Amino acid sequence: MAETLRNGEGARLRITGPEEVSWNLSVAALDGGPSLLVTLHPAESDSTETAHHHAREVSHRVKNTLQLVSSLLTLQTLSAKDPDMRRAFQEACGRIGTVTQAHQRVHAAARGSLVDFGAYLKDACREMESHFAVGGPERRIAVTVEQAMLPVDSVIPLALILNELVGNATKYAYAAGSPGDIEVSLVPRDEGGRRLSVADHGRGLPQGFEVARADSLGMKVARAFAGQLKGKLRAEPNVPGTRFVLDLPF
Repeated sequence: MAETLRNGEGARLRITGPEEVSWNLSVAALDGGPSLLVTLHPAESDSTETAHHHAREVSHRVKNTLQLVSSLLTLQTLSAKDPDMRRAFQEACGRIGTVTQAHQRVHAAARGSLVDFGAYLKDACREMESHFAVGGPERRIAVTVEQAMLPVDSVIPLALILNELVGNATKYAYAAGSPGDIEVSLVPRDEGGRRLSVADHGRGLPQGFEVARADSLGMKVARAFAGQLKGKLRAEPNVPGTRFVLDLPF
C-alpha cells in the first residue's frame, strides 16, 4: 500500500477464504493523494470453477447412490423364486438404469438450462436395441430426431417415458420369437412444442384399451410423467400395429 501511495498507481491482490472462494482486492490512490479506494469482489473464474467442482461432487454421489440401489435390486432379483416377482425386480433395475443414464447425460451436457435430448434419444435406443437382442428375436429401432434442446428438468421424466413405451413395444407388439421393427421419432409440431412417438407394426392393442385406464405399472409410469411434463399421451392404430404419441408443450 505504501508503494501505491508513493506512485499513485493501483494494486490488485488475490485473497482466498476458508471456503476456497477467492476474492479480488483492488487498491488505488485517489488523485495521487493520501486517500485510498479499496474494493473487494468475488473472483468470477474461481467462483465458477468452485461451483463446477461442487456440481461434479454432487453428480458423482448421485450416480453412486443410483448404482447402489440397482445393485440391491439385482441381489433381490437373484434371490426371488417367484417368476413374476423376479420380473418386477428386473424392470425396476431397468428403470433405475434409465435414470442413471439420463442423469449422466444431464451432468455431461448441461452448462445451462438446456440439454440436447436428441443425442440422448439416439444413444438410448441403440442401447435398448442391443439389450433386447441378447437371447431374443431381433428388434430393430429406427430413430428419427433432430437436435432437440430440452429443459434439464424434462430429461429424466422423458427418458423414463421413452423406456416404458419402447420396452412395451419390444415385449408385446410381436409374437414370441418373431422379429419386428420399432420406430421412434421426436419432431417439432407445427403448432409449437414437440411430438414423441413410438410405433410398431405388430398385432395391435387389446380391444377396449385406453391409455387413461391402463393399469400396468409401465403405463402408470408413462402417464404420471407425461402429466408432470404437461404433455398429452395417447394411443392410436398404426395399421398394422400401434402408435403411442406424446405431445409436449416445449
